[in-house]
Amino acid sequence: MDRSTAIAEAARAPLWLGYHPLYRFYEGGRRSRTFRGEPDRPDDWWSEDWVGSCTLANNPDPNGAAQGLSTVELPGFGSVTLREMVEAAPEALVGAAFAQRWGPITGILVKLLSPSGQVPLHAHPDRDWAARNLHSPFGKTEGWILLDTPGDGREPAYAGIGFRPGVDRETFGAAVRRHERTAVRDTLHRTTIEAGEVYVAHGGVPHYLGPQISFIEIQEPTDHIVIPESDGTDDAGATMDLGWDLALDMIDYRTDDRAATFERARQVARLIRRSGASRETRLVQDDVLPFFDVIRLDVEDEIAVGDGRFSIDIVTAGDGSITGDGGTSAIHHGQTFVTAASFGHRFAAGREPMTVIRCLGPAID
Repeated sequence: MDRSTAIAEAARAPLWLGYHPLYRFYEGGRRSRTFRGEPDRPDDWWSEDWVGSCTLANNPDPNGAAQGLSTVELPGFGSVTLREMVEAAPEALVGAAFAQRWGPITGILVKLLSPSGQVPLHAHPDRDWAARNLHSPFGKTEGWILLDTPGDGREPAYAGIGFRPGVDRETFGAAVRRHERTAVRDTLHRTTIEAGEVYVAHGGVPHYLGPQISFIEIQEPTDHIVIPESDGTDDAGATMDLGWDLALDMIDYRTDDRAATFERARQVARLIRRSGASRETRLVQDDVLPFFDVIRLDVEDEIAVGDGRFSIDIVTAGDGSITGDGGTSAIHHGQTFVTAASFGHRFAAGREPMTVIRCLGPAID
């Protein structure tokens, strides 16, 4: 059996995704490891768990090796990157219509994140800026599905999103170049956040999060990032080697009042359908669908999935099973896996109701 045939055959069942830590620019990871059922260890710089990634990180690991690509065990071929699989059999993995529109890619990057402290204020480009300056068809609009938000005991968990009225590029840029970190953070609207909420930071919109939270992040499939809240020791890294003049152009300097800012960022769930006692709910608004989609399945009994879409699935509560042409597999809290476009399947609850978050790529225009 050649590789493409083996991949198409493997796609008739879930493609299991293991814990995949990356070395990053902030500390964290402990809560994500607990969610995953991994051995406990303190927060460290291996703070991000990239789930089903076909994207290379823009920083190497401490040994200088490239990092970011998720792998899947392919019978007869061993460990194969998910990117190789999608490129070899796009119709089976992401579907013919999606591949025709976007190419042999998944169109998304999904992470499990759990920062221990304050994540520095940062921003990502929108698609137009990325195309002009980074030769990339994707920017980095991102969404946060909040799982756990205990805070650090001194203050509750929070998010900062979007500039407050009165901020402009000149004053913000001056604070950035002087590395006045408190002044930089104070430019954004800030709100407390709670488990179960979903937020979106559109391309260009500055944001930060913290402390002691865990969440699923879904985003466009890039690692483009500028970090204006820096201490000055690594301006090259903070600007992706672009320099502050160009890097600061990436940011959306529009200002709005608090209510309007969070009305755009905070998502409102919408019921799509019921199947017996189970429910399918969309977690993002229509203006997000050109970038990605997020579906929550609340499985009380069972629910079928036959939409022909590639998804990265995360079980966030309970246990149960997934059944398709290749048989039935048990699944449980903390498990992650790919379901291919060609894989029609159904979920069934086990000893208790089960919740599955499906992370999907951008809409087909």
